Amino acid sequence: YGLKHQLDKMLGEGLENRYARHARLNAMVHEWVKKHGFEFFAPEGFRSKGLTCVKNNKESFDVGAFVSLLKKRHNLAIDGGYGKIKGKTFRISNMGDETDGTIAELIAALDDTMSAM
Repeated sequence: YGLKHQLDKMLGEGLENRYARHARLNAMVHEWVKKHGFEFFAPEGFRSKGLTCVKNNKESFDVGAFVSLLKKRHNLAIDGGYGKIKGKTFRISNMGDETDGTIAELIAALDDTMSAM
């Protein structure tokens, strides 16, 4: 039932529309990454349209503190890396049912959290 529900939503939106939405939302996240001077973990041509892995290229930026403060201030969770890249990356998702509005809210929360650090 869950699979059928999700497929019905996808097909109702239209696959081309869904792909375009994910690309548009991904571009919003990528603009945020560039605005704040971060780098992308994956090289151009190997990046997902549904998830952005951000490389922490700032020596003084504490990924763990950023993730924790985002959760505390805005009740939002992003991944702070895992294994060998824990603390060296963080991941921002724009897949699934995200919209221009929800990604704009996330970006505003990321900005607020950055300014509070």
